Amino acid sequence: MPLEPQSEQQPERIAINPAMIAPPVERLSLMDVWRVVMKQRFIILAITVISFAISTVYSFRTMSVYESFSRIEINPNNTPKVGLQGYIDAQERGGESTGLQTEILILQSDSILLQTALSLNLDSKLTADHSIGSKSPQPKPTANLTPVERRGLIGMVKGGLSVKIVAGTQMVDIRYRNHDPKLATEVVNTLVDTYIDEDLRSKFDQTEHVSVWLEKQLEALKQQASDAQIRLANFQRQHNIVGTDENSNLTMQNLGQISGDFEAAEAERIMKESRMREFASQDSDLASLTGDNPQLAVLRNQLTELQNQRSQLGLEVGQRHPKTLALKAQIAKVQASIDSEVALARRQIQNEYEGSVRTEQMLRKRLDAQKEEAFRLNADVGQYAILRHDAELNRDLYDALQMRLKEASVTAGLSATNITVVDRAQLPFIPVAPRKTTSMLLGLIGGFLGGIVMAFMIESIDDRMQTSEEVESVSTLASLATIPHMENDQGKRKRGEPEDAAAAQTRQLTALHSPKSLAGEAYRGLRSSLLLSSIDKPPRVIVITSAFPGEGKTTTAVNCAIALAQRGERVLLVDADLRRGTLHQVFKIPDRTFGLSTVLSRPAERKEAPAPLPELTMLHVLPTGPRPPNPAEMLSSQRMEEQVRQWTREYDRIVIDSAPVLAVSDTQAMAVLADAVVLVVRAGVTRKRAILRARDLLWRINAHIAGVVVNDVDMRLENFYTYRYGMYGYRYGYGYPYAQPYANAADETEDKEKDE
Repeated sequence: MPLEPQSEQQPERIAINPAMIAPPVERLSLMDVWRVVMKQRFIILAITVISFAISTVYSFRTMSVYESFSRIEINPNNTPKVGLQGYIDAQERGGESTGLQTEILILQSDSILLQTALSLNLDSKLTADHSIGSKSPQPKPTANLTPVERRGLIGMVKGGLSVKIVAGTQMVDIRYRNHDPKLATEVVNTLVDTYIDEDLRSKFDQTEHVSVWLEKQLEALKQQASDAQIRLANFQRQHNIVGTDENSNLTMQNLGQISGDFEAAEAERIMKESRMREFASQDSDLASLTGDNPQLAVLRNQLTELQNQRSQLGLEVGQRHPKTLALKAQIAKVQASIDSEVALARRQIQNEYEGSVRTEQMLRKRLDAQKEEAFRLNADVGQYAILRHDAELNRDLYDALQMRLKEASVTAGLSATNITVVDRAQLPFIPVAPRKTTSMLLGLIGGFLGGIVMAFMIESIDDRMQTSEEVESVSTLASLATIPHMENDQGKRKRGEPEDAAAAQTRQLTALHSPKSLAGEAYRGLRSSLLLSSIDKPPRVIVITSAFPGEGKTTTAVNCAIALAQRGERVLLVDADLRRGTLHQVFKIPDRTFGLSTVLSRPAERKEAPAPLPELTMLHVLPTGPRPPNPAEMLSSQRMEEQVRQWTREYDRIVIDSAPVLAVSDTQAMAVLADAVVLVVRAGVTRKRAILRARDLLWRINAHIAGVVVNDVDMRLENFYTYRYGMYGYRYGYGYPYAQPYANAADETEDKEKDE
């Protein structure tokens, strides 16, 4: 049945701008982590094994180290209560925390460590290490040691020593590590004993030194105290100062009393002046001014009552009535009495104010005179205070030193240490290092984690696509099918290994020779995806291309055409890769003189495309033919467009195997004529930028991209559902490497049924 021309049946296409498509947000899921781990499992395993081996060798080749432990209690504030030692310790140690830190530094000082080393005769061991084979020399005195020997002895003790304060307590833990457990124990115990002895000796020497110095200073201090007391007595007698307090004299007491009286008089004068000013306002209605005069209050009440009666009577009989005139006379008389009382009160307030002013002036004169007298006394009192303070200071200092000096002889013999040994070091029998199990376990875990980190670093650097999910995420194109990695009959070929011609042909015709394999099912899925991509108008012309050569576009085109022909449709498979076409090799077509190039160059020579597969006569294959000198111009010509229209009238489906879209420009002309363009991506080979460039190029020419086919995929790296589906396929005979035996058995069963 002839069909309409291709140009009429193609729907109107809208150009797609790649910048308008926002890339999807990448989210790392647990399945993505598992995929990376499975992909880089050999690197993870290698790093884990190497790390475990290194930790094992280190654990078994390292000498055992023993640790000796002792605990002491240091109480810096626990000093003798008598003698000079308490005074000395109080001056040296400002607080408990500071004193404890000071004692720790003393414990780790070079002098203590050197004395410990000499007590253990470590100098002989140090000398023996430098002169192997000679007789052990005798230990040298400290004065005869060279600087190098001193540093060596101190380093032997300090190298394995660890001193730590137990948090919240006054306990100090002393630890020492050495390959010899006996030496470690002796170093700790000797260090503690040396530290205690040094503490006692230091306190005794300090007490003796202070006692000698006090004896020299005590005589001069006694004379100074006596002279100061004499000067104080003479000054008191000369300036008439009585008592022991320079502030308890009559002048200062009188000054205080007069000052208080003056302040009271000034306050009273201010109050009188304020009251007088209120009276001066001539406001006789102010009840606050005359509130203390009961007669005036009675007169005011009487005046108010008469005024009310006059107002009422005036309304009743009029203002000229005799009764009204009589009330006016009474009101005038009462008002005169009120004015008289107010004037009397004003004169009284004026007199009180004037008396307050005179009292204030008298007190001010007395206060000024007393101040002058106090000022004259201040100079004498200041000198008196200085002399008295000097005398008391000398006397107190002399008494204190006299008491300390008397106790010095007793204190020197009763000096007690503030150090208590809680636990003495015991001989250790279990080494603390190396911890073989812990080291090996850490090496194993560290190696595994390092392998994981290395795997993700490699994964972040490697931009090759591995799964259909990655391709969809990067290209924003739908994944039409996922073609698994196909092996030969022996199942031993790996990626990148060469294969013979027979195995290559079998693999390229998987949909025909192994229809029940996982790859065959994938190609049938590709067929369904293409036919269902547009239910109303399924694509008739299908162009299959890739970004670069070697990505499996020819194999995909061949198996897609076979899958379409297996539905009973007339399918034409065209090899449009005029530069490096290989369909004639796949189908073993001996005639190399007929192909697409001859059809386009000599249209008059009409010849039907051959059907190279006897078991599939619905499939016709048109190879490239002789290679033309100008393949791009030939494929983009008007003749090619007319030929595609003619094919649509003769065949149900046309599958075109085109050249790589990024390698040459031949595919662009074919992609515009196609109903659907399938972009083939090879897992582990095609890179992210290549996919994006190929997609953008096809979009710029307004090609209709149906989706991508991910070829040669390791199904173990696919997502969970695809992997599980593949596992179920093994059970039903669809998966590799068990696909071939099940397929053969199924074919034998079908043959028997046909024979019957």
